[in-house]
Amino acid sequence: MKVELENLFSIDESSQDQVIKVYNRYGIFIGAPEIRKRNLKASFNPIFTLNDDVTYEHVAALYKSLEHELGIVSIGERFYFDFSDSEYEQAPLFTLNSTGNSPDMFIDDKGTLFSISTHCQHCGLMEKEQLSPLVIDTTEMKDRHLVHVSGYWVASQELATLMKQEDIKGFELLEVIHQGPKEGKRKAFQILPTQVLPESSTERVKLYFATEQPPCRCGLSGIINGPDIYHREDLTDLKNDIFLSAEWSHDGRYLYRKTLFSRKFRELIIKNNISREVRGEKDKNFGPKDWLFDPVLLN
Repeated sequence: MKVELENLFSIDESSQDQVIKVYNRYGIFIGAPEIRKRNLKASFNPIFTLNDDVTYEHVAALYKSLEHELGIVSIGERFYFDFSDSEYEQAPLFTLNSTGNSPDMFIDDKGTLFSISTHCQHCGLMEKEQLSPLVIDTTEMKDRHLVHVSGYWVASQELATLMKQEDIKGFELLEVIHQGPKEGKRKAFQILPTQVLPESSTERVKLYFATEQPPCRCGLSGIINGPDIYHREDLTDLKNDIFLSAEWSHDGRYLYRKTLFSRKFRELIIKNNISREVRGEKDKNFGPKDWLFDPVLLN
């Protein structure tokens, strides 16, 4: 697995050579920027690999140099995790990060009952316990088979039927409550995994954005978690297809436990033309209805 970092910022065209020299000084070699002719701005969008020679500590120092020497303080950052073919082929489980490169995969909650409590007094992250079926406008699902609602996955009737026909195991279905127009209303079901995975490996990559506030002492807010890593022996005897992680994830406000899916489930989605096979966010196949599964790594 390879970790890549993308930067995005704009400067005056006259400063572009100085920016390139600063990057080169830290062992990061980038090409010439795109020039916006209308306002003579140079748009830098380098993507480079983090490794033993170029660590994120080097990058944080680079940002300080850009600020002190050139006054550049606003830098966009985005991490990519690039997996090898063998990692896809050997993974017993996958994290489902997206069911389409489109905001339409997210649907708003319309009034589900939750019990709310504060998890961290410092960053304000909260825990919530679901007390009722999910309440959504099912017409917003349109022709999608799986949508994301506040940390939960909601399946169409067609996907739920297919999962049962193909003997996908390890979950229960809870029908959602429709709140919206009658025309276009659909049956839909929240997927409730019935098994929690063992704790993941402590070797999991943990990153942060140097351009933002330092991570919270709770170890959740401000942390960008890398791909899930498990000890091989902990996954040897798994028999189900859908699981909850033991660790918390969050959406910036609320905690939730991530859902992981088996190889069998991923192959089912591809075989039935629900999604093309996608390997990473930069895959040309990653369209508005294609599913992005990242392989779980083993050590």
